[in-house]
Amino acid sequence: MVLIYCSRLDEMKKLRLIVLLLLFPLWSFSQLSAGVDDTINPGVPVTLTATYGMLGIGINITDDGVQGPLPIGFEFTFFGYKYTQFYVGANGWVSLSPNPNAIGTRKAFSVPSNADYNPKNCILGPFVDLNPISAGSPYIFYQTIGKEPNRSLIVMWCECPLYNCMDSVATFQIILNEGSNMIENHIMRKPECSWLGNKATLGIQNRDGTIGFPVQGYNATAWSAKDTAWKYLPDGPDRYLVDTIRYQLKPLTPGDKIVYKWYQAGTEIGEGQSINVTPNETTTYVVYARICAGDEFYDTVTVFVHPNIPNAFNPGSAIGKNKKFKILGVPPENITLFNMQIFDRWGQIVYETTDVTEGWDGTFKGKPCPSEVYNWVIFYETSKKTRISNKGQVTLIR
Repeated sequence: MVLIYCSRLDEMKKLRLIVLLLLFPLWSFSQLSAGVDDTINPGVPVTLTATYGMLGIGINITDDGVQGPLPIGFEFTFFGYKYTQFYVGANGWVSLSPNPNAIGTRKAFSVPSNADYNPKNCILGPFVDLNPISAGSPYIFYQTIGKEPNRSLIVMWCECPLYNCMDSVATFQIILNEGSNMIENHIMRKPECSWLGNKATLGIQNRDGTIGFPVQGYNATAWSAKDTAWKYLPDGPDRYLVDTIRYQLKPLTPGDKIVYKWYQAGTEIGEGQSINVTPNETTTYVVYARICAGDEFYDTVTVFVHPNIPNAFNPGSAIGKNKKFKILGVPPENITLFNMQIFDRWGQIVYETTDVTEGWDGTFKGKPCPSEVYNWVIFYETSKKTRISNKGQVTLIR
């Protein structure tokens, strides 16, 4: 399984990348997974499912509103105080306090600011007038990922329209990290918008708005950004070190604002997080995911086809794997709508199962079947009522 991350590739680059992925399987990246490799017999249907982080919890919020409290999922220290809950402002900010007076505030302000109507005890990432209640909402998602003591709270704005510039959308994340109490701010896209002079703010400030740490050049000034990131690292209860870091969104699935496409040998074969395939020979599939109409990821999964279906078995054999007639298809959770039937020479069904992990032990209604040749068939039916099948013969030996 291999994966690589790209940003906004054109179609020719996508095609070349798919070819390279097949040729150079050592390239890897950890955010998108096409699933584990499977081994099957010919004719066994397999469900391939891609995953990209945990599913985010959508936040429905009013224009210029504040939502919360919501659980951080761990204890987080900010300006020397400990918190377990947070609040989300529609206009691109996270606070550790309620900030009821900030409802309705939409104009970017310089950090620090102790004005009553500006949010405090907050991370602005960026503070800009957004419209998260337009068609397509929710645009804001959150989730706590990872395991103690290295958990992270991700709050993500995904393709959120800018107010009065509805064709321009912003995508960014504010991340709180357990243990280090470091804050990350990753911006995929903050476009220009003439509304309110295109001004926006990146920074943090304390409970009363008397101490703040802005990102230089982004403190209530006119700016746009793409694929940029910063960190705020505590250096004492009232001091933070602000620096740039590598841009890389943490994996969080933002509802339906993620597009999956599947390819085989450079040809698109399906869309959606899961697809069904029935290869008759070993095949590598490539899945492509586009996050919030921006960052793109690729991964591959191989379905190995074992051509040798057993043609004989002996229930009395001392060799365990030869005691039952079984079709190969694991892991079973990746097999879809499986059905196997076994017929005697007169066409009577002597065995039937929908579980690929089961096998025929050579009996019918609890009694041993005679030694002879039996016919088997496996099939499944898709949602479009298309039936795919495979058949053969097996000899029962006693």
